[in-house]
Amino acid sequence: MEFIHEATVQLADDADPQALGGAIAVALCGSWDHEPPCRWPHHTDISAAGDRHAVRTSFTVEPSDEPTVRQKIVAALETGQQAGPDGRVSRWTIEHEVGT
Repeated sequence: MEFIHEATVQLADDADPQALGGAIAVALCGSWDHEPPCRWPHHTDISAAGDRHAVRTSFTVEPSDEPTVRQKIVAALETGQQAGPDGRVSRWTIEHEVGT
């Protein structure tokens, strides 16, 4: 079954928006660069929304796994930071979250 988690975040001035998806991939898969398949298949879209960014993660899991996966996504976003492959840390602040 497919579920959606959406958030609106304020990125720090020098942050890489892709770090948001990286943080979620690390939380769900252990790394953003891993061999398929994902234990919990997911896809994260990040789009500019004015001076904010909209983060939309869709994930396909058994209904019994939904609370665990959603909690991992929430925790990843709540960390407010993720290091990229170059070691540079991107930071953000969550403004709003909703799950469906």
